[in-house]
Parts: sequence; structure tokens; C-alpha cells
Amino acid sequence: MKHLSSLLRGGLPAALLILMWLAGPAARAQVPAWQSLITPSQAAGYNGSGTSATATDASGNVFVVGSFTGTVSFGTTTLTSAGGSDAFVAKWSPTTSTFVWAQRIGGPNLDGAGAVAVAGTSVYVAGDFSSTASFGGQALTSAGGTDAYVAKLTDLGATGTFVWAQRAGGFSDDRATDLARTGADLYVVGSFSGTDASFGTRTLLNSGGADAFVAKLTDLGTASTFVWAQRAGGTGVDGAWAVAASGTNVYLAGYFNSASASFGSTQLSIGSPGGNNYDGFVAKLMDQGATGSFVWAQAAGGTGRDEARAVAVNGANVYVAGYFAGAASFGSTTLTSAGGYDTFVAKLTDAGPTGGYAWAQRAGGTGDDQAQALVVAGTAVYIAGGFYSPTATFGPNTLTNAGVVASDVFVARLTDAGPTSTFAWAQQAGGTSGDNATALWVSGQQLLVGGSARPLASFGSFAIPGPSGSPESTSFLASLTDPTLTATTAAQSSLSFALAPNPARTAATLTLPALPGTATATLTLRDALGRAVRTETVALPLAGLRHELDLSGLPAGIYAVQVQAGKATATRRLVVE
Repeated sequence: MKHLSSLLRGGLPAALLILMWLAGPAARAQVPAWQSLITPSQAAGYNGSGTSATATDASGNVFVVGSFTGTVSFGTTTLTSAGGSDAFVAKWSPTTSTFVWAQRIGGPNLDGAGAVAVAGTSVYVAGDFSSTASFGGQALTSAGGTDAYVAKLTDLGATGTFVWAQRAGGFSDDRATDLARTGADLYVVGSFSGTDASFGTRTLLNSGGADAFVAKLTDLGTASTFVWAQRAGGTGVDGAWAVAASGTNVYLAGYFNSASASFGSTQLSIGSPGGNNYDGFVAKLMDQGATGSFVWAQAAGGTGRDEARAVAVNGANVYVAGYFAGAASFGSTTLTSAGGYDTFVAKLTDAGPTGGYAWAQRAGGTGDDQAQALVVAGTAVYIAGGFYSPTATFGPNTLTNAGVVASDVFVARLTDAGPTSTFAWAQQAGGTSGDNATALWVSGQQLLVGGSARPLASFGSFAIPGPSGSPESTSFLASLTDPTLTATTAAQSSLSFALAPNPARTAATLTLPALPGTATATLTLRDALGRAVRTETVALPLAGLRHELDLSGLPAGIYAVQVQAGKATATRRLVVE
């Protein structure tokens, strides 16, 4: 999955806390520097890979999905495609800084993975396949052309195994592009062409060239079942790129080429019908258990090609990002591109039965610049993608392309001020060949950025390995730390304490200096999702505290130790091996 999980949707105290967990001391610069770069190794010959989506679990482990050709190694696991391109899902450990396991999905033709979601030890992957594709010991066969799939793996620590796999589609080309999870329910979106597409026992009828779909599955443990499916679109080419869920509210974003596209009883009209013109859309559905129905839909665009590529939700705020050409309308706000495609990011307010745009921002230059991923943490809105322009502006920030006719990676942050927003910073990575970001995730204090790049693309002091000028792209997972979030969180901490050893195995000693006038302290150990794992209240001796934290039975991973004494609070990062 390309968007922030529901842990940041319900409230901010724990979310604000975890923003400082996975990095070291607070940075002083206002633009974050690249902190790490991880790539699989690729054999000589025609081999390539790219990251499509990332997600993390409670221990801070990172799950990466994408596609590859030829032979690619993730740590000690080597995957070889069965033919054409295959999908991969891999687990990376922050405690050992290595890939732990990797699994292949695919068959003799073209197969890929576009989304991932994690819940405990369950890892869900969605994408598309053609012909016959293997999922561990299981196999799916497409009904014709390309079909969509959703699969579940169980993370057993050192290995990952497939549990079940489901296909959806018809006799033409169908694909799943994104996935969201709420409890045991999964929501998958994409597009289907041909006359119809099946989702279990449910069949959707196509209105034209291609329609968007959103479907609900329920994970039954060792099996799954489709509960409902809905279509959207008209007589043209329409599809959904992204989905986000909050409770029973499901939001999808995408594009429509039809002169008139239906979303339940809501009709959206394209700004300029015909040809290669597209408008973006954002729509809300209500999951009513056995059925799902559209509540509202909003268009975005104008006379050119405009697409919404990513969506995220935080309470009643819905954020969408993508690209547009020419002049494009977002409610009462009109954006004008500087040339070619420009990036947009916009906020809508969900008022229940209706939804409307609150603000919209553009970014880019004279070339083609596109946002592909979006994530939200409180008032911080992050976007990532690629820019072809020689220089691209993000509010007062300007990025310079390292190539001449190729794209570079960008990551940028906006601050949502309610009715308005401003760009806070922007960062670039890349080289002289094509580099692009397609995945974005918040994990603790770090932003995780995934995509594909070619040697010797640079991420600050890091570089994509391989011979310079190689035509083969490499999957990457890079991280950076937002110094603005660091400073905000650190300012709340007025205590100083030590943890040793760190990393630790079964125990760590917490040392706190004397605090006159304070009798007790509450010690809370939280996982990487901000959840309290263990809590205890201890007396504070006059000479200061020296207390052993029991870590036995905890899975290896990244944790935070929070100390609250009176009105003072402090938090430190703890690695459990």
C-alpha cells in the first residue's frame, strides 16, 4: 500500500510520539538529508527491478513489493523470473539492516505487484498477472488477458509463506492498483475492460472502454471471500489508481476519459471531452457490510490530461495528489501548469454526504512532473514522484534535475494550515538516466521512499550501484528524516535519561537523574506503530532512578521508551535484537 495506515487517522498523541523513534539526534537543517539507500543485487545480463509500494509492521520491519526481470537477490534469497516480469514481496529488517526473506509471484508472462498492506504477521499484496501465475504452492489462471489478484502471506520471522490468493477479472485486461485494510476487510481498486469482470460470485458490467472498480474482500484466516464490488465510469477509458479507508468510509482516486462518468447516482463531466483528455476524480463510498455504495464524487482537471494518482485520509480531511496539464480546476481553485505536466496536491473536506475542495497546490517546471505517492502525518503532507523539468519549483523551493532528458526523484512536504497550505521543503535524488519514486511511507521519524533508479543515481552521499549508464533500473528503498518534525517533537521533551545497552536483547537499564519534588515516573514501552506494549509506574529515589526494563518475549524491532514524570516527558529510541 502506498499510503499511511489507519494508525494516524484516529488521533495524534501516539502519532506525534512515533515521529521521533527511528532516527538519531535532531537535525538542524531545514531540508532533510538522505539517511540510507537499500537496493537488491542484480545479476549480470538483462535484469531489472522496481519498487511499487511499501508498508511497515509494529516492529519497524519494512515490506516492499514491485516487479523484476531476470535474477535479483534480496539478501541471501535469490529470485529468478519465470519469464517476462514477475512480482516480488520482500521483508527488510531495521535491526539487522538486511533483507530477511523474499517471495516471487508470477509465471511465463508479465506479472507485477502494485500494493501492500500489513496487519500483525499478515502481509497482503495486490497486482496483476497474465496466463498462469504461482503464489508459493498455489496457482491462479487468468480468464483472459491480464487479471487482478490479491494474495496473503504470513510473516514467520525468518520466512514468509503464502496462505491464499484470489483472482478477479474477465476476458480482457484487468488490473489491481492499490489496496487498503480495515480490520479483516480489504479494499482493492483498479480497472477492468472487456464486457464484464468477476469478483468471486459477483460480476460487474463494463460501460465502455474501461471502468474503475472497487471491491471488498474479507480475510477468513486460511481463505478469503469477495463481499461486494462496485464499478464507476462511462463509455470511455476510466480507472482507479489509489484507495484509502477510515472506518466504514472508503475513498478512491483515479481518472476518467468518459464525457460523463457515473459514481453511483453521481455523474461527473469531463472538462474537455474526446481524444487523450482525462480528468482526475476523488470519490467516497460507504461500506454497509454486505454492500458498498457511492456517497459523493468530485472531479479535478481541465482541458488537458489530468490524473489523481494517490489518496490519503486523516479524519475528515482527504488528500489527493497526481498531475495535470494546462489549466485545471479543483473546486473554486484553478491551477496552471508551467509547461507539460505539473504535480498537484489538494485537500478535500468530507462533510458526510458531500465533499469539497479546501485548497490545491501545484509544483513543477517546464517539463513533465508527476506525483505518484502521498502520505499524511498530522498537518504534514508528503508527496513523491519524478520530475523531468530542468528545474522544478515547490513553493519557495527549487530542485535542479541531474539529467538532461530524464526524470529525477522528488520528495516534498507541505504544511496543512486548514483552509490553506504551504510547501515546507523539497528534496531531490537521481542521475543522468530515468529515476522515479512510486512509494512513500512514514515509519517513526523516517520517510521511506521507494521506486526505481539507474546507476549511478545519487541520494546525497549514497549511489545506486552498477555500471554508469546501465539501461537496467534497480529497485530502491531510501529514507530521510524530516527535521521539522524532529524539532517539534523534541521540544516537548524536558527530561534526560539513558538506556543501556542499546541495542538490547532481554533487558535494558534506564538511568534517570534526581528530580526533586517528583515522587513517581511512568515508563511506557511502545512499538513502531505507537501502541503501548508495556507500562509501569516506579518510585523516584532522591538519588535518581536506575531501573531494569524487562524486554523478554518481545519480537526484535524498533521500540520507543517514554518516561513521564510530573508534567515532563521524554522519549528515546530502543532497538531490541
